[in-house]
Amino acid sequence: MTDVSVLTPSYGYGRFIADSIESVLRQDGLTIEHIIQDGASQDETLDVLRSFQGRVHWASEPDQGQSDALNRALTKASGRWVAWLNADEYYLPGGLKALVDEAERSGADVIYGDAIEVNEGGRMLQLRPEHPFASVILRHYGPFPNTVSLIVRRALLDETPWDPTLKVVMDWDLYLGLLRKGASFRHVPYPVGAYRRHQGQASAGPGSRETTMLRQRYGISLHRLYRRGGRALHRLYKLLALAYVRQLRARSLLGRELRWFDQENGAETFSLVLERCYKRYARTERPARY
Repeated sequence: MTDVSVLTPSYGYGRFIADSIESVLRQDGLTIEHIIQDGASQDETLDVLRSFQGRVHWASEPDQGQSDALNRALTKASGRWVAWLNADEYYLPGGLKALVDEAERSGADVIYGDAIEVNEGGRMLQLRPEHPFASVILRHYGPFPNTVSLIVRRALLDETPWDPTLKVVMDWDLYLGLLRKGASFRHVPYPVGAYRRHQGQASAGPGSRETTMLRQRYGISLHRLYRRGGRALHRLYKLLALAYVRQLRARSLLGRELRWFDQENGAETFSLVLERCYKRYARTERPARY
Protein backbone atom coordinates (compact mmCIF):
# COMPACT_ATOMS: atom_id res chain seq x y z
CA MET A 1 0.00 0.00 0.00
CA THR A 2 1.16 3.51 -0.80
CA ASP A 3 2.18 5.49 2.25
CA VAL A 4 1.67 9.02 0.96
CA SER A 5 -0.13 10.52 -2.02
CA VAL A 6 1.34 13.94 -2.82
CA LEU A 7 -1.20 16.13 -4.63
CA THR A 8 0.08 19.04 -6.70
CA PRO A 9 -2.27 21.57 -8.32
CA SER A 10 -0.49 23.26 -11.20
CA TYR A 11 -1.02 26.16 -13.56
CA GLY A 12 1.64 28.25 -15.26
CA TYR A 13 4.47 27.27 -12.92
CA GLY A 14 6.65 25.48 -15.43
CA ARG A 15 9.73 27.33 -14.21
CA PHE A 16 9.29 25.83 -10.73
CA ILE A 17 7.56 22.47 -11.06
CA ALA A 18 10.71 20.42 -11.73
CA ASP A 19 11.92 21.36 -8.23
CA SER A 20 8.64 20.13 -6.78
CA ILE A 21 8.91 16.78 -8.58
CA GLU A 22 12.59 16.25 -7.80
CA SER A 23 12.00 16.87 -4.10
CA VAL A 24 9.25 14.23 -3.99
CA LEU A 25 11.33 11.67 -5.86
CA ARG A 26 14.13 12.14 -3.33
CA GLN A 27 12.03 11.42 -0.23
CA ASP A 28 13.41 8.31 1.50
CA GLY A 29 11.88 5.49 3.52
CA LEU A 30 8.33 5.66 2.15
CA THR A 31 6.27 4.55 -0.82
CA ILE A 32 5.04 7.76 -2.43
CA GLU A 33 2.93 8.61 -5.45
CA HIS A 34 3.03 12.11 -6.89
CA ILE A 35 -0.20 13.18 -8.61
CA ILE A 36 -0.04 16.44 -10.58
CA GLN A 37 -3.25 18.03 -11.78
CA ASP A 38 -2.42 20.77 -14.26
CA GLY A 39 -5.01 23.27 -15.42
CA ALA A 40 -4.01 23.26 -19.12
CA SER A 41 -0.90 25.41 -18.70
CA GLN A 42 0.35 27.32 -21.73
CA ASP A 43 3.97 27.66 -20.59
CA GLU A 44 6.73 25.02 -20.41
CA THR A 45 4.86 22.96 -17.78
CA LEU A 46 3.85 20.13 -20.12
CA ASP A 47 7.40 19.74 -21.46
CA VAL A 48 8.65 19.39 -17.90
CA LEU A 49 5.95 16.87 -17.02
CA ARG A 50 6.73 14.80 -20.10
CA SER A 51 10.38 14.69 -19.08
CA PHE A 52 9.29 12.85 -15.91
CA GLN A 53 6.98 10.47 -17.74
CA GLY A 54 6.55 7.22 -15.81
CA ARG A 55 7.83 8.73 -12.58
CA VAL A 56 4.81 10.91 -11.74
CA HIS A 57 1.09 10.69 -12.45
CA TRP A 58 -0.13 13.77 -14.28
CA ALA A 59 -3.01 15.15 -16.27
CA SER A 60 -3.52 18.52 -17.94
CA GLU A 61 -7.04 19.80 -18.48
CA PRO A 62 -9.08 22.95 -17.76
CA ASP A 63 -10.30 23.25 -14.19
CA GLN A 64 -11.96 25.76 -11.87
CA GLY A 65 -8.83 26.63 -9.92
CA GLN A 66 -6.57 25.22 -7.25
CA SER A 67 -9.28 23.67 -5.09
CA ASP A 68 -10.89 21.92 -8.03
CA ALA A 69 -7.48 20.61 -9.13
CA LEU A 70 -6.84 19.19 -5.65
CA ASN A 71 -10.23 17.46 -5.63
CA ARG A 72 -9.52 15.94 -9.05
CA ALA A 73 -6.09 14.74 -7.94
CA LEU A 74 -7.58 13.20 -4.80
CA THR A 75 -9.80 10.89 -6.87
CA LYS A 76 -6.61 9.21 -8.14
CA ALA A 77 -4.90 8.91 -4.75
CA SER A 78 -4.28 5.53 -3.14
CA GLY A 79 -2.11 6.54 -0.17
CA ARG A 80 -2.95 6.18 3.52
CA TRP A 81 -1.86 9.80 3.92
CA VAL A 82 -2.45 12.79 1.65
CA ALA A 83 0.01 15.66 1.26
CA TRP A 84 -0.51 18.98 -0.53
CA LEU A 85 2.50 20.36 -2.41
CA ASN A 86 2.00 23.36 -4.67
CA ALA A 87 3.86 23.46 -7.96
CA ASP A 88 6.12 26.30 -6.81
CA GLU A 89 7.12 24.54 -3.56
CA TYR A 90 9.45 21.68 -2.69
CA TYR A 91 10.07 19.24 0.13
CA LEU A 92 13.20 19.13 2.26
CA PRO A 93 15.15 15.92 2.97
CA GLY A 94 13.27 13.45 5.15
CA GLY A 95 10.29 15.76 5.51
CA LEU A 96 7.51 13.32 4.68
CA LYS A 97 9.14 10.52 6.67
CA ALA A 98 9.28 12.74 9.77
CA LEU A 99 5.54 13.38 9.44
CA VAL A 100 4.57 9.76 8.86
CA ASP A 101 6.77 8.55 11.72
CA GLU A 102 5.05 10.98 14.08
CA ALA A 103 1.65 9.91 12.76
CA GLU A 104 2.40 6.25 13.48
CA ARG A 105 3.75 7.09 16.93
CA SER A 106 0.96 9.44 18.02
CA GLY A 107 -2.05 8.13 16.11
CA ALA A 108 -3.02 11.70 15.14
CA ASP A 109 -5.00 12.46 11.98
CA VAL A 110 -3.25 15.64 10.83
CA ILE A 111 0.52 15.96 11.24
CA TYR A 112 2.32 19.21 10.46
CA GLY A 113 5.90 20.39 10.74
CA ASP A 114 7.83 23.58 10.10
CA ALA A 115 8.53 25.36 6.82
CA ILE A 116 11.23 27.51 5.29
CA GLU A 117 10.41 30.52 3.15
CA VAL A 118 12.60 30.89 0.05
CA ASN A 119 12.82 33.41 -2.75
CA GLU A 120 12.10 32.80 -6.42
CA GLY A 121 15.55 31.28 -6.93
CA GLY A 122 15.23 28.94 -3.96
CA ARG A 123 17.42 30.87 -1.52
CA MET A 124 16.47 30.94 2.14
CA LEU A 125 14.47 33.97 3.32
CA GLN A 126 13.16 32.87 6.70
CA LEU A 127 12.66 29.84 8.91
CA ARG A 128 8.97 29.49 9.78
CA PRO A 129 8.71 27.20 12.82
CA GLU A 130 5.27 26.35 14.19
CA HIS A 131 3.95 25.31 17.61
CA PRO A 132 1.77 22.59 19.14
CA PHE A 133 -1.83 22.63 17.99
CA ALA A 134 -4.60 24.60 19.69
CA SER A 135 -8.09 24.72 18.20
CA VAL A 136 -8.72 28.21 19.60
CA ILE A 137 -5.72 29.51 17.64
CA LEU A 138 -6.86 27.81 14.43
CA ARG A 139 -10.31 29.34 14.80
CA HIS A 140 -9.41 32.86 15.84
CA TYR A 141 -5.93 33.37 14.36
CA GLY A 142 -6.17 31.40 11.14
CA PRO A 143 -4.46 28.54 9.25
CA PHE A 144 -1.08 28.53 10.98
CA PRO A 145 0.02 25.05 9.75
CA ASN A 146 1.64 25.54 6.34
CA THR A 147 0.28 23.23 3.64
CA VAL A 148 3.80 22.38 2.41
CA SER A 149 4.57 20.79 5.79
CA LEU A 150 1.42 18.77 6.43
CA ILE A 151 -0.19 15.36 5.84
CA VAL A 152 -3.81 14.30 6.43
CA ARG A 153 -5.20 10.83 7.06
CA ARG A 154 -6.92 9.82 3.82
CA ALA A 155 -9.85 8.17 5.62
CA LEU A 156 -10.93 11.59 6.98
CA LEU A 157 -11.26 13.23 3.57
CA ASP A 158 -14.54 13.07 1.69
CA GLU A 159 -14.78 13.17 -2.10
CA THR A 160 -14.40 16.97 -2.38
CA PRO A 161 -12.69 18.32 0.76
CA TRP A 162 -11.59 21.52 -1.02
CA ASP A 163 -14.27 24.13 -1.73
CA PRO A 164 -13.90 25.17 -5.40
CA THR A 165 -15.44 28.58 -4.66
CA LEU A 166 -12.48 29.50 -2.44
CA LYS A 167 -9.38 30.97 -4.09
CA VAL A 168 -7.31 32.13 -1.09
CA VAL A 169 -8.25 30.49 2.24
CA MET A 170 -9.03 26.96 1.10
CA ASP A 171 -6.43 25.68 3.57
CA TRP A 172 -8.24 27.24 6.52
CA ASP A 173 -11.52 25.76 5.32
CA LEU A 174 -9.91 22.32 5.07
CA TYR A 175 -8.48 22.50 8.60
CA LEU A 176 -11.71 23.81 10.14
CA GLY A 177 -13.68 21.09 8.39
CA LEU A 178 -11.34 18.41 9.72
CA LEU A 179 -11.54 19.90 13.21
CA ARG A 180 -15.34 19.77 13.02
CA LYS A 181 -15.07 16.07 12.20
CA GLY A 182 -13.05 15.52 15.37
CA ALA A 183 -9.65 15.14 13.74
CA SER A 184 -6.62 15.28 16.02
CA PHE A 185 -3.70 17.52 15.05
CA ARG A 186 -0.04 16.98 15.95
CA HIS A 187 3.05 19.15 15.44
CA VAL A 188 6.50 17.69 14.83
CA PRO A 189 9.42 20.16 15.07
CA TYR A 190 11.13 19.40 11.76
CA PRO A 191 11.63 21.54 8.61
CA VAL A 192 9.44 19.64 6.15
CA GLY A 193 9.12 21.88 3.12
CA ALA A 194 10.02 25.15 1.41
CA TYR A 195 7.54 27.59 -0.07
CA ARG A 196 8.44 30.39 -2.44
CA ARG A 197 7.67 34.06 -2.25
CA HIS A 198 7.29 35.46 -5.76
CA GLN A 199 5.04 37.62 -7.87
CA GLY A 200 1.97 35.93 -9.27
CA GLN A 201 1.45 33.38 -6.50
CA ALA A 202 -1.86 31.58 -6.88
CA SER A 203 -2.85 32.28 -3.27
CA ALA A 204 -1.78 35.92 -3.31
CA GLY A 205 -4.51 38.52 -3.23
CA PRO A 206 -7.30 39.83 -1.01
CA GLY A 207 -9.11 37.18 1.00
CA SER A 208 -11.18 39.26 3.42
CA ARG A 209 -14.50 38.28 1.82
CA GLU A 210 -13.61 34.59 1.97
CA THR A 211 -12.35 34.93 5.53
CA THR A 212 -15.63 36.51 6.63
CA MET A 213 -17.58 33.78 4.88
CA LEU A 214 -15.60 31.05 6.67
CA ARG A 215 -16.06 32.69 10.05
CA GLN A 216 -19.78 32.63 9.46
CA ARG A 217 -19.70 29.05 8.16
CA TYR A 218 -17.94 27.73 11.25
CA GLY A 219 -19.59 30.00 13.84
CA ILE A 220 -16.46 32.04 14.56
CA SER A 221 -16.97 35.49 16.02
CA LEU A 222 -16.28 38.42 13.71
CA HIS A 223 -15.37 40.68 16.62
CA ARG A 224 -11.83 42.03 16.37
CA LEU A 225 -11.10 41.24 20.02
CA TYR A 226 -11.25 37.53 19.20
CA ARG A 227 -8.85 38.04 16.32
CA ARG A 228 -6.46 39.95 18.56
CA GLY A 229 -6.71 37.21 21.16
CA GLY A 230 -5.94 34.60 18.51
CA ARG A 231 -2.81 36.50 17.41
CA ALA A 232 -1.65 36.88 21.01
CA LEU A 233 -2.10 33.17 21.72
CA HIS A 234 -0.29 32.27 18.50
CA ARG A 235 2.71 34.35 19.56
CA LEU A 236 2.65 32.93 23.08
CA TYR A 237 2.57 29.35 21.80
CA LYS A 238 5.48 30.09 19.46
CA LEU A 239 7.42 31.60 22.34
CA LEU A 240 6.84 28.55 24.56
CA ALA A 241 7.75 26.18 21.72
CA LEU A 242 11.08 28.03 21.23
CA ALA A 243 10.06 28.92 17.68
CA TYR A 244 11.54 32.40 17.96
CA VAL A 245 14.80 30.93 19.23
CA ARG A 246 14.98 28.72 16.13
CA GLN A 247 14.33 31.72 13.91
CA LEU A 248 17.18 33.64 15.52
CA ARG A 249 19.56 30.69 15.14
CA ALA A 250 18.70 30.46 11.46
CA ARG A 251 19.34 34.12 10.68
CA SER A 252 22.96 33.58 9.69
CA LEU A 253 21.79 31.16 6.97
CA LEU A 254 19.46 33.59 5.22
CA GLY A 255 20.29 34.10 1.58
CA ARG A 256 21.88 30.67 1.18
CA GLU A 257 20.88 28.20 -1.51
CA LEU A 258 18.38 25.58 -0.28
CA ARG A 259 17.70 23.52 -3.42
CA TRP A 260 19.30 20.43 -1.88
CA PHE A 261 18.39 18.05 -4.71
CA ASP A 262 20.25 20.08 -7.32
CA GLN A 263 22.94 22.11 -5.59
CA GLU A 264 25.66 20.81 -3.26
CA ASN A 265 25.57 24.00 -1.19
CA GLY A 266 21.79 23.55 -0.89
CA ALA A 267 22.34 20.21 0.84
CA GLU A 268 24.92 21.89 3.07
CA THR A 269 22.46 24.63 4.02
CA PHE A 270 19.86 22.10 5.06
CA SER A 271 22.38 20.23 7.20
CA LEU A 272 23.25 23.53 8.90
CA VAL A 273 19.56 24.24 9.55
CA LEU A 274 19.26 20.90 11.35
CA GLU A 275 22.49 21.40 13.26
CA ARG A 276 21.62 24.89 14.50
CA CYS A 277 17.86 24.67 14.93
CA TYR A 278 16.88 20.98 15.18
CA LYS A 279 19.74 19.22 16.93
CA ARG A 280 17.62 16.14 17.55
CA TYR A 281 17.56 15.52 13.81
CA ALA A 282 21.06 16.74 12.94
CA ARG A 283 22.73 14.53 10.35
CA THR A 284 26.32 13.38 10.25
CA GLU A 285 26.24 13.39 6.45
CA ARG A 286 24.82 15.84 3.96
CA PRO A 287 21.78 14.69 2.00
CA ALA A 288 22.93 13.52 -1.41
CA ARG A 289 22.04 15.54 -4.48
CA TYR A 290 19.59 14.08 -6.95
